[in-house]
Amino acid sequence: MLAIQNRRIRQFFRTEALFFLASVFLSQHAVAAEKETDLYYSVYLGGLYLGSIETEVRQGEGSYKIESAANTNEAFNWVINWFARGETEGFVDLGKFFPRQHQHKSAWNKNVRTVTLDYAKSGEVRVQKTSTRPEPEKKYTSIDPDSLVNSIDPMTAILTMSNRLDRGEGCDAQLPVFDGHRRYDVQLTEKPAKYFKSSRYSVFEGRAVGCKIEIVKKGGFPVDQDHQRNADQELVIWAGSPIDGGHIVPVRMQVETQFGAMELHLDRYREGSQELASHNAQ
Repeated sequence: MLAIQNRRIRQFFRTEALFFLASVFLSQHAVAAEKETDLYYSVYLGGLYLGSIETEVRQGEGSYKIESAANTNEAFNWVINWFARGETEGFVDLGKFFPRQHQHKSAWNKNVRTVTLDYAKSGEVRVQKTSTRPEPEKKYTSIDPDSLVNSIDPMTAILTMSNRLDRGEGCDAQLPVFDGHRRYDVQLTEKPAKYFKSSRYSVFEGRAVGCKIEIVKKGGFPVDQDHQRNADQELVIWAGSPIDGGHIVPVRMQVETQFGAMELHLDRYREGSQELASHNAQ
């Protein structure tokens, strides 16, 4: 039974949830002078503290850089021992974000994987991967090489979503994403704004716009994958400004799973000289 549950947890993380835990490495729009933003998230599953995500965002007029780290709670190491480190560097042109290089390292229990993606001006993507536990390619659906052209990494996808909201363009969009293993489209659909009350878990209080997330699988997913998110397991990222006059950033996520509600809260925030911390983070 434990093996089955562990496999289901792993499948959940490696599809929709992985996109938002390994890469909810979130940011805002480019500005004329370099801006420094630090975002800290706590993740809960069924009311239990599952882990944390820390992000540093550095943005200038023509470039951006995102560094991130995510870890599971040590108390869960007997079931889930996972960490991820990521970094994306890119340039900004006419308000759009284009990655130059994306690096990602993750470990699921004893399996350590690394990915480096280099992006050419032509839109082509060069992929370098390593793994301490290589798996046969036949276990995964094939990826059309042509589908990688002009694709972006997960970090740049989230940055693009935040930027659209910050500019008042809404989040309705479809983004071609390749994380080095999987190729998928992220379908974003705007949801009506709602008000979030103050809580001990989050620094955010106020109105936030929702972005519904749907993952359209293109290739690189397990052939025999049996995990499917139910219709009532709607995945929505809520974005708002934690400070008056600040930029819009993702502040909350919640999705129902077979293990209970999975929630992500912005529990610490820094933009320039302004800092916020939730009650739990103090």
